[in-house]
Amino acid sequence: TSGIFNFAQGAFGMAAAFLYWQLRMEWGWPAAFALVMVLMVIAPLFGALIERVIFRGIEGTTEVIKIVVSVSLLFFVFSLVPIVWPAAGRRLPGFFGPEKVDLGDINVTWHDLITVVAALLVAVALRAFLYRTRTGVAMRAVVDDRGLSQLNGGRPGRASMLAWAIGTSLAALAGILLAGSQGNLTYIPLTLLVINAYAAAMIGRLRNLPMTFLGALILGLSESYFVGYLPSDQSIASVLGYQFSTPISLSGIRPAIPIILLFIVLLLLPPTKVRGAGQQRSREYLPTPSFRRWIIGGVVLVAGAWVFGQVVSDIRVGQFAQGMGLAIIMLSLVPLIGYGGQISLAPMAFAGIGAVVMGNFGGDGTLWGLFLAVVVTAAVGALVALPALRLSGL
Repeated sequence: TSGIFNFAQGAFGMAAAFLYWQLRMEWGWPAAFALVMVLMVIAPLFGALIERVIFRGIEGTTEVIKIVVSVSLLFFVFSLVPIVWPAAGRRLPGFFGPEKVDLGDINVTWHDLITVVAALLVAVALRAFLYRTRTGVAMRAVVDDRGLSQLNGGRPGRASMLAWAIGTSLAALAGILLAGSQGNLTYIPLTLLVINAYAAAMIGRLRNLPMTFLGALILGLSESYFVGYLPSDQSIASVLGYQFSTPISLSGIRPAIPIILLFIVLLLLPPTKVRGAGQQRSREYLPTPSFRRWIIGGVVLVAGAWVFGQVVSDIRVGQFAQGMGLAIIMLSLVPLIGYGGQISLAPMAFAGIGAVVMGNFGGDGTLWGLFLAVVVTAAVGALVALPALRLSGL
């Protein structure tokens, strides 16, 4: 309902969980009052502020700009929370503690039952709100065609602000429920919560709430069956018949299940129809450096690196080399995003694949290992391109 895939959604939920802990555990507020304050006041106001101050200013820009701003917001929130709440082993008990309720053949905690009921209520309420109310229809109209909505008397700014307020409040609810089920407040798992939801969101095509809910159930059951039926003591090396220098256990696949499911969904789903609104020109201007500047910059870089290597210690040279390696990784985005127009957030993943191949087959520094690392990584990139090339826009 905002037209922006918010990568910081999990970070919002993480921050809300820590805020709820502050009100509930540190200051002793009743759970109901703390929930109302976080979910109904602070989280919506924060979402509305983010829309008004940040995302309204990048309206009309390309998806690349919007996603980069969203990822930057993720890192901002992720860096801010540890400053406010330093790591100290905080615990957040679930609702009604460890007490369980008997549901026939199974016993579940009240917190887990509340989580399931909350998910059902949210899905039903959102469906009714977006399709049965004038405000909800206006919010969907802004995503379809902002200009046409405004011509018909709509208020796109107000609709977008409301969408961000609702989305941030739901992120806060998810963060509090997840933190309560885990019992501990942690930074990374809560922040990366949204990544596991990508597959479910794409099953619903970012529009269909019942299909998104079904996708979430499929995702959760897949992870549970994986734990129950796939032997965790067997390694990939034994399956492939090759002994790697570092054995890789099948248990390490579990965190990748959401991404594997997402990859399958992107391959199987029919491509989205192109809409006229997607053909609008972007208003940002990004000048391309001239060939002369490229040549001068390259010569200066090589000369500067040589001088640096001659005058500093070996430790500093090694640190400089690491920085140059990261620069090359980031440089790989130039032909992909700048020339090809493809959005990619995976440069470090490809670098990691190359490093694993080099470490297993070219650990002694042979050129053969380097060549093989390039070939294998390129093959993985071609595989990733299968769904990427048939997708467009968001």
